[in-house]
Amino acid sequence: MTELIPGVHQVDNSIGCNTYIIIDNGVTLVDTGLRGNEKNIYGCLQKLGYSPKDIKRIIITHAHLDHINCLYGLKNDSGAQVIAAEGETDIIEGRKPLRVAGGMFGLIFSVLRVYYKYRPVNVDVKLKEGDTIDVLGGLKAVVLSGHSEGNMGLYSPQQSLVFSSDTIRVLDGRLAAPHPKFTADMPGAIKAIKRLSELDFSIMLPGHGKPIMNGASEKVRELYHELKH
Repeated sequence: MTELIPGVHQVDNSIGCNTYIIIDNGVTLVDTGLRGNEKNIYGCLQKLGYSPKDIKRIIITHAHLDHINCLYGLKNDSGAQVIAAEGETDIIEGRKPLRVAGGMFGLIFSVLRVYYKYRPVNVDVKLKEGDTIDVLGGLKAVVLSGHSEGNMGLYSPQQSLVFSSDTIRVLDGRLAAPHPKFTADMPGAIKAIKRLSELDFSIMLPGHGKPIMNGASEKVRELYHELKH
């Protein structure tokens, strides 16, 4: 477990995606990872002096399997409130199928989807642009559609921090656009990077890769400048 700032922790060895734990006004999880990641999450909670029953909220940034596969088990164990972007609700609740990439990636993920079977979960709070969650001085929903239809970031101006979901890839400290094979709408994904570049934040906590702990928004602006030329 890594404490990134006071009250915000990254689950070590998280399976599937980065999972973050916020200790503020109760326990909040950001994304869940693939099946088996519950053990890692619960181990971190135990080190912090909490149990699964202490989880108050589970926030889903977008409804790709690597971010939601543990949701059913975590919800069942904790009774937590499930919070997600309005545009991802149909997938999370099982009314629309999980998106699969094309080509060889699609074949691989079709097999994985059978192994990592997803069980639908009701969404308790459906976020729209600008809605606020009462943690970290007000965690604001920022709709970043592109990587997925309802991809969502979470922005804390007070902490100068953004949970950027899969809007941007972090590769050995270098920022890049999301992988086209796993992205629903690449032009939309570039617009989402532009939207993210309009915010001011020092810290960016991505869905994959290492967090950027200083100068993050300037790095995002540099990336957008590269992409638009």
